[in-house]
Amino acid sequence: MLLVVVPLLFSCLPKKPEIPGTEVPAGPIVQALEQQRRSFTALKAIASIEVVRQGRKRLFETVGVVLDAQRRFRVEAVGPLGLPIITLVWDGTEIVLRLPDDRIMKPGQAGIERILGLGVEARELCAVLSGTVTEIDRPADARAYCVQDGVCVVELPAGDLVRRVHVLFSAAPAPAVRIVAQELYRSDRLLYRARYERAEETAHGPLPRTIIIENPEKKAMLTVEYAEADVNVPVADDAFTLGDGNSR
Repeated sequence: MLLVVVPLLFSCLPKKPEIPGTEVPAGPIVQALEQQRRSFTALKAIASIEVVRQGRKRLFETVGVVLDAQRRFRVEAVGPLGLPIITLVWDGTEIVLRLPDDRIMKPGQAGIERILGLGVEARELCAVLSGTVTEIDRPADARAYCVQDGVCVVELPAGDLVRRVHVLFSAAPAPAVRIVAQELYRSDRLLYRARYERAEETAHGPLPRTIIIENPEKKAMLTVEYAEADVNVPVADDAFTLGDGNSR
């Protein structure tokens, strides 16, 4: 019973737990993560998104998701008649939000938390929605631990942040990796945890069909379910702009 209960207790804590397993060279895993990131250039998808915050639930049944690698994104919820309900765009510089009354706002980082319930940065959101990691700043400082062949955790420090990426790693015939979860900490404080389910192999690597992002401290959880997804297809520049609307 303890073997079941104790890991569950630790999984609920926002603090950074110890990593189990034996330390192994991190280089091959880091290289595979970087290759996976570079191989992903774009995504066009139809999804449903459920937002739970402080026990209150909101469901967007039809959402268009467009990613330009980790440079730009567009997330647009559509109503039953096919008209946009709310649109969130990052053009690589600023975050722009169009509300149901057609007002356009520039709320900055707060726009992501306002709509999606989680305070993640724009580039982080691109990475999470594509099942990849952001660019690894200090690969030489990475450390990796494996509990058995191919089941590993790699720790990636970057300033006062530490990212932990849980992977299934294969060294042959060529290094390949599938991310099953990742966590971002500032010191020992958990900023968010993402879990990936129902991975689908594409010509450009695995794409998770279900993504669950949570912040236990804020009692917030975001679940993304891709119904349709096209990877590495062309995306037009105008996907990352909004009309003038009623600016504010």
